[in-house]
Amino acid sequence: MHARRDPRRHVFRYPMSFFLLDLGELESLDRELAGFSHNRRNRLALFDRDHLRGEGSIREKLQNLLADRPWAGRIRQVLLLTNPRYRGRVFNPVSFYYCLDGSGGVLGMVAEVNNTFNQRHLYVLDRLLETEADGTLVYEHPKRFHVSPFNNMEGVYRFRFSPPGEEIRVEIQLKREGKRVLTARLSGRGEPLTAENLEAMLRVHPRTPLYNGPRILREAARLRMKGLTVFVKPEHMDRDTTVRKIRGIDRFAMNRVLGVLDGFQKGQLETVLPDGAVRRFGDPKAPVRRMQIHSPAFFRRVLRYGDIGFGEAYTDGLWDTDDLTGLLELFLENGFKASDQPLRARSPGALVNWFQHRSNRNSLRGSARNIEAHYDLSNDFFRCFLDPTMTYSCALFEGPDDSLEEAQRRKIHTILDRARIGPEDHLLEIGSGWGTLAIEAVRRFGCRVTTITLSRQQHRLVTERIRREGLEDWIDVRIEDYRTMEGQFDRIVSVEMFEAVGHAHYGTFFASLDRLLAPGGRVVMQVITIADGNYEAYRKGVDWIQKYIFPGGLVPSVTAMLEAMTRSSGLTLEQLDSYGQHYGETLRRWREAFREQSPQVELLGFDERFRRIWEYYLCYCEAGFNRRALNLVQLVLARALEPLSVEEERPDSGLDSGDLSPVRND
Repeated sequence: MHARRDPRRHVFRYPMSFFLLDLGELESLDRELAGFSHNRRNRLALFDRDHLRGEGSIREKLQNLLADRPWAGRIRQVLLLTNPRYRGRVFNPVSFYYCLDGSGGVLGMVAEVNNTFNQRHLYVLDRLLETEADGTLVYEHPKRFHVSPFNNMEGVYRFRFSPPGEEIRVEIQLKREGKRVLTARLSGRGEPLTAENLEAMLRVHPRTPLYNGPRILREAARLRMKGLTVFVKPEHMDRDTTVRKIRGIDRFAMNRVLGVLDGFQKGQLETVLPDGAVRRFGDPKAPVRRMQIHSPAFFRRVLRYGDIGFGEAYTDGLWDTDDLTGLLELFLENGFKASDQPLRARSPGALVNWFQHRSNRNSLRGSARNIEAHYDLSNDFFRCFLDPTMTYSCALFEGPDDSLEEAQRRKIHTILDRARIGPEDHLLEIGSGWGTLAIEAVRRFGCRVTTITLSRQQHRLVTERIRREGLEDWIDVRIEDYRTMEGQFDRIVSVEMFEAVGHAHYGTFFASLDRLLAPGGRVVMQVITIADGNYEAYRKGVDWIQKYIFPGGLVPSVTAMLEAMTRSSGLTLEQLDSYGQHYGETLRRWREAFREQSPQVELLGFDERFRRIWEYYLCYCEAGFNRRALNLVQLVLARALEPLSVEEERPDSGLDSGDLSPVRND
């Protein structure tokens, strides 16, 4: 019986023959009962592949499913209430597994629900809500599976099971906001599974699987005529949902993507496919990185959008892994980076991403819009994972025991020392961050600072911090673009701002530095870089970071920067130091803090998809630095043909890259 109560009342019934089978007796039934078979064709047949997920027998798959349940080791008997195949055909909307202890008591239940979209979902029920006077067991579980197009994913299921016996009663109620909206009930009196009873059942219900499918479709049409809202099946599938069989375009897309993964030569990748099958790629002797693909939509997304689709599939919950950074490192090891071809899509969807990226040009207005998209999310959001200095750039570690705050202050002091600031100097900071570098410069050297930003959120917080410190007379905070700045400054610093300039404006940036730098001045920049050999392919494309994190952003190569500097300014390179290994550790610390503060991020109004976007971003960058796809450099620039001052002839008081011990990334 199926009864819908809200928003329209609708009741219908249809006959079915369910079987209560002891999993431990399947082999004997196969031998002794002429009309019944286990894992081979017959008039009535039960196949392991029709139940649960993965490979192996039904009992083995059930054990894997319940492996983390504390009561799993006490299971002595499993009874399966299900509808086997009739002459090769099956109509089986739901199966139930009674997990019993040695005395026949129910330890827990598993409900295996199938929908008409070729999917199944497993509800593990082990938190008993109550036992009614007649022994009925009552469980509840949040709805996690799209069954009917006339119900959305909201609500809670209440399951009611009679104890296994001659009479079976199972009832499922869907409740939403405390109101029952649907009831499905299975009830009947059991008979022994003998050859005579089986023969009688096949005579009475020979075509049940053929008839019940059209019956369901007829009732769906009637519901549609009653004006019920139709809810589209979501692409995202819960972790406990699998596809019974991957078909059509999904299989084509899957074969194309798996064909690319066949090219893995380094490391080992284990993928759990949406139908529960397991595929392995790469070196079978290497450590394993695991990836669970929840939905066939993953393959279509990757085929359509390439590496961007791969990231989008993660943020939309289409796949998961227990080590996201490690998995992304494995892809980088096997050549899956921005300049390579394997996951680069050549479809209309990829073209849309390319045109969208090209619209994020860094004009005066476009730069302000691009910066706002990232840095104006909210100051409270960035507080969730940054250290107390609110420094959003690579830290410099002396060892693994350094706190992030210590390492960030070391980085700031290194930059200031390399700028060789004196108390009479006027320092220009291009890219304010949240103000710590400007404040530290005044505290240490007593200089004047002008700091500029395009982020209104940053400007507000920096202004507040300066006022609290009583430094208004020393620090001038402006919302201004570097291209419109006037005046001259003795020293200029820029920390990880150049990545927002864009290839077309590299020359303008260095010309602006040359224009703004006073005679005898000095520039210090900290910049994320990409390898020279990858730069041209990277800058002509678009990647996931540019679409979702830094619109208009572009990581330069060292050569591209220096060529632009030489063409457009009289500046010359005085010093270059590399600190890429420190960024992997910085990102690891941010990632851990971000995960710890996930509840606070949610309280700020950011949803699960946003949190997965940021988790992917942090891991994506961490993997890039760990595998040297990205690097971090500090550059010291001065104007050519100017004499060295006495201070410039002194040894650099900053920390050289060679002074820094390797940082452990475990």
